[in-house]
Amino acid sequence: MRNALSWKREIAGVFFIGCGIALLPAMPAAAQATQTQTQPKPPATAGQQGQPAAQTPAPEPPVNKEEEDAYKAFYALTAAQGSQIISQGEDFLAKYPASRYRSAVYSRLVNMYLNTHQLDKMVSTGQKAIAENPDNVDVLALLSTIIPRTVTDPRALDADQKLTEAERYAKRAIDLVSSMPKPEALTDEQFTSAKNEKLGLAHFGLGLVYYMRGNATVYVPELEQASKLDPQSEPLLYYLLGRGDLKLKNYPDATAAFDRCAKAQWDPQWQARCKSGEEEAKQAAAAPAKP
Repeated sequence: MRNALSWKREIAGVFFIGCGIALLPAMPAAAQATQTQTQPKPPATAGQQGQPAAQTPAPEPPVNKEEEDAYKAFYALTAAQGSQIISQGEDFLAKYPASRYRSAVYSRLVNMYLNTHQLDKMVSTGQKAIAENPDNVDVLALLSTIIPRTVTDPRALDADQKLTEAERYAKRAIDLVSSMPKPEALTDEQFTSAKNEKLGLAHFGLGLVYYMRGNATVYVPELEQASKLDPQSEPLLYYLLGRGDLKLKNYPDATAAFDRCAKAQWDPQWQARCKSGEEEAKQAAAAPAKP
C-alpha cells in the first residue's frame, strides 16, 4: 500500500497528464457575465477617457493612443489565438506597467498560462491580478484549485504557506459569490448556474487543501459540496472523494464516486486506478463486520 505522501505526489502530477488541462473548460457566457472583474472595453475613440473605478484612491494615469491601440489589438484576440494572447499580453504589461488595463490583461493571461501548462507563470500572474483586484472571483476560485497541486511534499518549507494561501482564496471566492447581485442580462437559471460553477470550483479548492493536510473528515464534505454544485467537475474530484469515503468507511458513497471517476474520459492509467478503487470499495462493503 502506498503511503499518504506518495499519493499526494501522484495527485500533484495528475494535473498535467491526459486531458487534465482540458478538464478546465472555457468559461460559458453566463459565467462570464457574473465576473466581478470584466475586461474593460477599449475606448471608442482615441483619447476618450474611461470612468474611474468607484473605490480608486487615486486618478488612473492617462491613456495615450498607442496604449489604446495595443489594448484594442489584445482585446480583439480570440481564445484560439493563445500564443498571441500570451506574447501580446506580456509585451503590453512590459511597455505599460501602470496601465488601467493591466488587471484585465493579468486575468486573461492566467487562463492562457493554464492552458499551456505554464503553472508558475499562471500562479504568479494570478497573484498579481488579485493584488490589483482582491474581488476577482474567477481568479480567486481558479487559483484555489491550482496552488494545492504545486505542493508535492506537505513537509516542504513552503507547503503550509501555499495551502493557507489557497484556502484564503477559496473562502474569499465563496463569500463573494454568495453575495453577488444578479446582472440584468441573465435569467435566474443562468445566474444560478454561473454561481454554482464558481462555488463548485472554490469548494473543490478547499477540498484539495484539506486533502493535502490529510483530514478526510474535512475534505470529503468539501468535495461532496463541489460535486453537487458542479456535477461536471473533473474526474480527479471523484477519485479523491472515493479515497476519502473509503477511508471513512462510507463504502456505498466510495463505490459511486469511483464509478463516476472510472467512466470519465481521461488518462487510462488513472481510469484503471478508479476502477481498482471501485472494486476495493465493493469488497470492503461486502466483507463481514469485525467484532
